[in-house]
Amino acid sequence: MDDETERKKIGLGRCQAEHFLKFMAQEWMGHIIAALARNGTLRFGQLRRALPGAISARVLSARLKDLETAGYVTRRELEGRVRHVEYALTEKGLAVDAALAGYDLRLVSEELSPPTGGAS
Repeated sequence: MDDETERKKIGLGRCQAEHFLKFMAQEWMGHIIAALARNGTLRFGQLRRALPGAISARVLSARLKDLETAGYVTRRELEGRVRHVEYALTEKGLAVDAALAGYDLRLVSEELSPPTGGAS
């Protein structure tokens, strides 16, 4: 086996967090995780209202399906005459929220902010 094949086999040559970061960088993912962490189990409409700004039902539904497939969110259908669905974070989702909450975003925003001031 050549050196390059061996590196690919064990995952060297690429960032192991790359897939996770790309997944979480999708619009609304962080907001959905945070809203469920702060509010607990929510129905679709409640979750939509808990998010900052306006998110379409179609986009929210797609993001929730992605989060459920990845194991960050559980979806529970409630029985009754009217169909109700509740969403909650899994242990994996709670761990992501804890990791994001522990990260000081001010550090990143300060590093990415353009310099202020000018020639004096």
